[in-house]
Amino acid sequence: MFAQPGADENGDANFAALFAEAGSGKRQRLSAGSKVTGKVAHLGAEVALLDLGGKGEGIIDLRELRNDAGELTAHLGDSIDGFVLSAQDGNVVITRSVPKGAGREALSAAFAAGLPVEGVVSAQNKGGLEVDLGGQRAFCPTSQIDIRFVDDPAIFVGQKLKFRIMELRGGNAVLSRRAVLEEERKGQAEALRAQLHVGANLEGVITSVRDFGAFVDLGGIEGLVHVSELSHARVAHAQEAVKVGQKVRVQVLRIEQDKEKSGKTVEKIALSLKALEQDPWDAHRGEISEGQKLQGKIMRLQPFGAFVEMFPGVDGLVHVSALSDRHVAHPRDVVKEGETIWVQIEQIDDSARRVALRRITDEEAAQEGPVAPRAHAGRGNHEGGKEPREQKPSAPRAKPGDVVECTVERVEVFGVFVTWASGALRGLIPNQELGTPRGSDNKKTNPVGSTFKAQILDIDERGRYRLSKTSAEAALDRADYQEYQSKMKKAAGKGFGTLGDLLRAKLAQKDE
Repeated sequence: MFAQPGADENGDANFAALFAEAGSGKRQRLSAGSKVTGKVAHLGAEVALLDLGGKGEGIIDLRELRNDAGELTAHLGDSIDGFVLSAQDGNVVITRSVPKGAGREALSAAFAAGLPVEGVVSAQNKGGLEVDLGGQRAFCPTSQIDIRFVDDPAIFVGQKLKFRIMELRGGNAVLSRRAVLEEERKGQAEALRAQLHVGANLEGVITSVRDFGAFVDLGGIEGLVHVSELSHARVAHAQEAVKVGQKVRVQVLRIEQDKEKSGKTVEKIALSLKALEQDPWDAHRGEISEGQKLQGKIMRLQPFGAFVEMFPGVDGLVHVSALSDRHVAHPRDVVKEGETIWVQIEQIDDSARRVALRRITDEEAAQEGPVAPRAHAGRGNHEGGKEPREQKPSAPRAKPGDVVECTVERVEVFGVFVTWASGALRGLIPNQELGTPRGSDNKKTNPVGSTFKAQILDIDERGRYRLSKTSAEAALDRADYQEYQSKMKKAAGKGFGTLGDLLRAKLAQKDE
């Protein structure tokens, strides 16, 4: 079919006899387009004889068994998959795909049988690709180049590809590479189904990258690696971690059946790259300890602080109050993303896998041993733009449970900062401890300069106070009631006075 008429077969004088002998036996009838598997039984000068098992024998052009360098890629005993191109007069011709230059008759046969053909992409035009089928002009529309939309079809120019002939128009052919790829994927998908289950580790190729994740071809079936599953390290955009064409190993997280509006059920497969990587926390946990000083890179900023990378994939948080010894409204006022700073590990929470850090100076980093926290780290904006006053070393140390007379120093949306002991001590009363309705404007309900009693609830490891106005009021009410109870007992013991007298006395005492 493919060899030129009169081609020399003297390289193997017995080849024709072998094929004629093979063709004389009874065999299962084959038709053009049938898919077959044959074993190489003999190699001639131009063609090879294939043993098709119970279906008889066939021949295949040796050009289909050579690579681009002209080297033979099949040897005696190798199995080859192909299609029946023609089966006439007992002569079965097999093709893997109709090779370039096969001629008009071969292309017509391939079109009739739905067989793939080989061609070289010669150019790109507005509508798709121009393909040379060995002297036969062909065209592949953009929509038929690949399974997915191709942004730049020019990348295929010069490549030898397989196509399926969709239409023959005079001397031209309309091709589809997509049809060939879809058939290949269908066969691959059937084999993959046996391995596809949650927890399976599979090989794949990145086919598309979007900000939200990367699509991976597992071999006929596609899955999505969400951006959060690309790496243990933080990835803002998937393009930072993977690229199209990259080979990856993934783990199946979920297999879901999603029903679309059209009623069609679509299978969605969630994949993960980081599931097969060692967790950086486990890898580096033994290298960090509380009080340790180290350098880290600022990865991102938030209003409440800066996240610092101590090791790849292991971040710690420097709270905004621990970034400087002065008031900081926002971390960007003192640091920037990408900057390298010295930090000290203040606390490690193994259950939550969190690390609290404090920024230190180069001089403090050079000192031996842990650096004590600075006692005057401010939080938020000070009213009037003034810096918060430093705590006086000689000020008495308050303790949880104490009720103090405090003054509002600064108002924030999350609460108010107050001072007491002549301004030597300060703390925070969060909204839930102010006793005001939810959503109240703190500037109106507790303006700067207003005074009231508050009870100290607790003091954290950095010496910061948290207080409650409602707890203080409850404590004072209890004290008043206890005083009233005491006076009632005394009055009952002396035998004079009435309840009304005692209440009037109490009100008079308050008025004073």
